[in-house]
Amino acid sequence: MAEQEYGPVEAAVRGDVDAMDVTGSVARSMAAAAFNLARKLDDDAGMATAAVARELRETLKALAEAAGDDDGSDLVAELSTPVGDAPAS
Repeated sequence: MAEQEYGPVEAAVRGDVDAMDVTGSVARSMAAAAFNLARKLDDDAGMATAAVARELRETLKALAEAAGDDDGSDLVAELSTPVGDAPAS
């Protein structure tokens, strides 16, 4: 079976989640939710893009906290970086 291909956001999120040391069923559920949100961004969430991005950021922040990363500032800074069609500053 061929390896599943992911869009750029989902691939990045999967890499970030893989790098986190989270365990348990709740973490797996949150990771699945993060993958779903990332997939929506890759597939163009339309008018909901900002809301989906915020929810993804919060989900990843919760996963990072579950992994023992109390600060999370690096993750938040990375997720706050504009991508795609964001206007240049």
